[in-house]
Amino acid sequence: MDNLNEKNTILIVDDEPVVLKVASMMIKKLDYEVLQATNGMEASHVFSNNKDIICLVILDMQLPDENGSDTCKRLKAIKPDVKILHTSGLGRVLGNDSLGCGFDGFLPKPFRIEELSNKLKELLKNTK
Repeated sequence: MDNLNEKNTILIVDDEPVVLKVASMMIKKLDYEVLQATNGMEASHVFSNNKDIICLVILDMQLPDENGSDTCKRLKAIKPDVKILHTSGLGRVLGNDSLGCGFDGFLPKPFRIEELSNKLKELLKNTK
């Protein structure tokens, strides 16, 4: 796959070790670099230190230290144009604050590599 973005690093944020491992393998297979975080505060730290190379964040809505909406808002405050893909195993039920926090897309868990690839293409096609 041709990279759609010069900055080809994706940050995945999930508290489930199996999800982090499998999703990271998928991301690497799609020719992206991957960074990981297991909670919102760690995500903010990793993102802040790597904001110039991260093209997209895959963010679980249910994190142990805070909800994904709060993490999303904090990441968007650091870099407003970062793409954030919301994931959840609970279905697409979002509160009003979630809808307004800046998510750019949704991918239900579990997802297959084809679904992830299509969503990445969709979200990154117009990024430079």
